[in-house]
Amino acid sequence: MEGLNVITIELPPLNNRKEDIKPLTEHFVKKLSLKHNKKIRGISKAAFNQLLRYDWPGNVRELENVIERAVVLCISDLIEIKDIPLGIEVGKLHYDVESLPDVEREHIKMMLNKTNWNLSEAAKRLSIHRNTLRLKMKEYGIERE
Repeated sequence: MEGLNVITIELPPLNNRKEDIKPLTEHFVKKLSLKHNKKIRGISKAAFNQLLRYDWPGNVRELENVIERAVVLCISDLIEIKDIPLGIEVGKLHYDVESLPDVEREHIKMMLNKTNWNLSEAAKRLSIHRNTLRLKMKEYGIERE
């Protein structure tokens, strides 16, 4: 049995390839919108400019995680600055919870509370179908308190 021929390709870090941020962001928005069953058409110019100002110490993986969180949190069909969790001022990412499922669960709970547990309205604001909201609530054990 023959071994694998491995070729090492060295790429400069993402902060040295700012021109790659736009196509990567567009790809991740499409891919992650499908994954989370949301209709996100893109990212605002202001939000994109915020991505360009960030240093990306975690490279492409960090960009993908940021876009996934933005897709989950986005309540319209366009990702805005408020949906991007970059702490540009201090040069760090900051999250209030431990994982993406935690973020999604907390965001759903917040939206349910904002709409006084009106599932149709909450689903509309979350840009998801009401049935998807019900499935997410079941998945995360979200019940009216």
